[in-house]
Amino acid sequence: MTEGKYKNVFQQHSVAAEYDSFYRSATGESIDQIEKKLIHPFLQNLPKEMMLELGCGTGHWSEFFSRAGFPVTALDDSNAMLEIAKGKKIKNVMFMKADAGSLPFSNGRFPIVASITMLEFVEDINRVMDEVNRVLAPGGRFIVGCLNALSEIGKNKDSDPVFKYGKFFTPDEINMLLSRFGTPSLSAGIYLSPDYKLLDNTSLQNTVQPVFIAASVTKNKDNGNNR
Repeated sequence: MTEGKYKNVFQQHSVAAEYDSFYRSATGESIDQIEKKLIHPFLQNLPKEMMLELGCGTGHWSEFFSRAGFPVTALDDSNAMLEIAKGKKIKNVMFMKADAGSLPFSNGRFPIVASITMLEFVEDINRVMDEVNRVLAPGGRFIVGCLNALSEIGKNKDSDPVFKYGKFFTPDEINMLLSRFGTPSLSAGIYLSPDYKLLDNTSLQNTVQPVFIAASVTKNKDNGNNR
């Protein structure tokens, strides 16, 4: 879920447990369905080759990727998160502790790299992006899910005990981060009102900014790996 100087909050077992249990709540289930509908199209027509998942947290998305047919190497820097993830015994997923800013893999090792709500919590985003570029094969796919700085949650994140440690991105910033690889494709959802009511597919949806930005980019084949 997180790397670098922000790792301490995610090392807390209470934070890891709360993160995992959120998806079992009514609100969490609704949000989860929307997020997965946004990410799923980016997995279509991809060969079922090894995926590297950065910031796997408690394995929630690892399981989704596995069920979609991908063998997954899932990394996180939080022992508390990984303890829960490993306990789920998810098929075709190998969990590892590692820092996204210093990946223990060779250049061009993975045809697919995914990262869902991790980039907000890294200490050095440029270093992490360099590492993604290094391990992602030319022609490979990079898939991300990010929290929108312009959303109601983004505007009020400093009052949240976990979100306050992150640096959320605007859609333009996400587009800029991914443009080094190629031409990104973005989609969005989870429209929350100022009092955090879900507005997706209602007449009020467009009165607020979406919370979740899903994006995918194919790495240009002439884009060599770093190092």
